[in-house]
Amino acid sequence: MEEEKPSPFTDLVTGSAWFALAAFIVICAWQMDRLKHLQATIYTIPGLVPGLLGAAIGLTSVILMVRAVRAGALAEARWPQLDFREHWRLIAVLVLCLGYAIGLVGHGIPFWLGSAIFIAVFVLVFQFAERRRARALPRGILVAVTLGIVAAVTIHYVFQELFLVRLP
Repeated sequence: MEEEKPSPFTDLVTGSAWFALAAFIVICAWQMDRLKHLQATIYTIPGLVPGLLGAAIGLTSVILMVRAVRAGALAEARWPQLDFREHWRLIAVLVLCLGYAIGLVGHGIPFWLGSAIFIAVFVLVFQFAERRRARALPRGILVAVTLGIVAAVTIHYVFQELFLVRLP
């Protein structure tokens, strides 16, 4: 089964969305605390890695947009028809990530607990059908919850204690 290539216009729109996200990441990284009170150097400031990743995303998005324009994206300029049943994973990721960022983080519950809930639910959503078919749903729930707790506690420790990044 051969998949249909995205149209140049779709690549142009996608590249534009990635560029906007990259600009947002770079701006937020620039605004992060520089930890001057801890005598942090330019190489140890918390915003360095996110800023570099944002810049890399921005560069690759510009390459995608240039390639799309060269392939005739501006002449094509029509919105593609989307079948949301085919893109349920993308929609689920957006809903889960926005729910985590807007609803869980910074609203009273500890960061590690909000992260554990997010990771466990994320794993459950994307493995539910497979686990149900294999009749391993209870084990899947246990694995997802365990993974969520271990990952969240590890993330919290690494950022708070090793990288000295204050988490909400």
